Amino acid sequence: MSRHILRRVSCLSLLATAFGLIPASAFAQTVSPPDAGQTLRENRFPVEPLRRGTAPSLTVPDETDPGSDPSQRLMVSTLRIEGNTRFTTQALMALVGDVQGKEQSLGELRVAVRRITDYYRAQGYVVARAYIPAQTIDDGLVIIRVLEGRLSSLTVDNHSKVRDSYLQAVLDAQKLNGEVILSSTTDRPLLLLADLPGVGKVAGKLKPGAGVGTSDLVVTTGAGKLFEGNVSLDNYGNRYTGDTRLSGQVAVNSPLNIGDRLSAQATLTNEDMIYGRLAYDLPMGANGLRIGAALSNSSYELGREFATLDATGTARTTGLYALYPVVRGLNHNIWLSANLESRDLEDEIASVKVITGKSSAVATVSAYGDLTDAFWGGGYNSWSLSYASGELNIHSASARATDRLGAKTAGAYTKVAFTASRLQAITKKTSLSLSLNTQATSKNLDSSEKFTIGGIYGVRAYPQGEGSGDTGWLINTELRHNVRDGLQVSGFYDAGRVQISRNLYAPGRNAQSLDSYGVSAAAQRGHVNARVTMAFHNGDKATTAPDYNPRLWASLGYSF
Repeated sequence: MSRHILRRVSCLSLLATAFGLIPASAFAQTVSPPDAGQTLRENRFPVEPLRRGTAPSLTVPDETDPGSDPSQRLMVSTLRIEGNTRFTTQALMALVGDVQGKEQSLGELRVAVRRITDYYRAQGYVVARAYIPAQTIDDGLVIIRVLEGRLSSLTVDNHSKVRDSYLQAVLDAQKLNGEVILSSTTDRPLLLLADLPGVGKVAGKLKPGAGVGTSDLVVTTGAGKLFEGNVSLDNYGNRYTGDTRLSGQVAVNSPLNIGDRLSAQATLTNEDMIYGRLAYDLPMGANGLRIGAALSNSSYELGREFATLDATGTARTTGLYALYPVVRGLNHNIWLSANLESRDLEDEIASVKVITGKSSAVATVSAYGDLTDAFWGGGYNSWSLSYASGELNIHSASARATDRLGAKTAGAYTKVAFTASRLQAITKKTSLSLSLNTQATSKNLDSSEKFTIGGIYGVRAYPQGEGSGDTGWLINTELRHNVRDGLQVSGFYDAGRVQISRNLYAPGRNAQSLDSYGVSAAAQRGHVNARVTMAFHNGDKATTAPDYNPRLWASLGYSF
């Protein structure tokens, strides 16, 4: 039933093949069919940091100078700076020392003293200020007083779906009372609150405290969505397990009013591949740590040229994960994550009565980061580094013997993956995106751990599943231009290379290089988004599916 429904809506796939259908009957004789491991890898849902909503705002109280006639003139023989602890007197005196030995009006002197305030503010001391207090001038000695601004209290005005007590605990955990107010220290608690499912807009307001030079921080939290998610239709899938995909995600935010999250993901294809994932995570402690558990299940039935094999398979996973923000700021972030996952894979080829069962346990530790800078007009950088250690068990005696004589994937293995990207502003409407993906390992890997360079997220002129190997690299470059709000066009170039087997065990080609270029258009109007991509290649033809040149990808989505 599901296959017939999706075939009716597979106009995206028809568009992708409209540039010329190529007979593909030979592919089933030369291409290895996808298995449960590859199906799992192509649908895997990464554990990533929560980045939610609009960045928090911080309102600083207005400044007032003690009332005195600004036209009053006085001889400034010597300056004395009091109250500074974060910067040396010598450093601050260098900002205002030029007024010594001169007659100044009080207004002119205040302008000079403002340089100290500006210096503090430039270093992130958002409420620090220097001023000339009421005083009697003796022998031309003028006192400048610095109020660096210390936090006296943090309170929350809560309108979100998370309990007041927990939000207050997050603020208290930062231990900021009595500390000098610095934007980098106030950013963290505001962002930790904004990251919580069930919390909407976060706004902080500094108010004068009870003591001289102190401020109270009142944080207002808005109501976030109880439910959110998206649904999409695309032709991004694998030809033999279903290239037309209907996917959806939904999340329930803070169902227990503690900033927890229950999420579900599902994908259905026109070849009856079904994937589902259920996850639940919640905050642990009050300093940003989250822990969670997830389980997934996928099943496939090979179609097209492999339909006569009567091949089916399943992949089941259960996992635990944790995520912690080491650095959390508006312009700089670093997260650490850990993931433990158990996998059970089974493939059956009924036409020859072969069943292969495998299982693995994998531990992965990762670091993620991003940085916004002003270099060359401004840019956004992101990176990730992960290390995985696992062990693969092959349950079928015949498959185990074949593996022992060939690829030797069974047993312990490790792999390292690294990604880096930069989005560079060129003009207000034009930007350049650069990204790098790499993977390295010390031995031959199971299909569930391979690195793939083909598909919509790789070298876009080649089908999903093309160019899979144990080690490899992928580079994507894209020049983007915003035609108007909600409409972006781009031109791109992709290149990648894989080493098919880390340790060669059979004669034949052991590397594959791909590259492509093309154009893309993306549109968004309200909750609806769409993207169309056309990619060309000048090199080798696709080997895992019919070769279309150009290859067209399309997607249509709705978010709520």
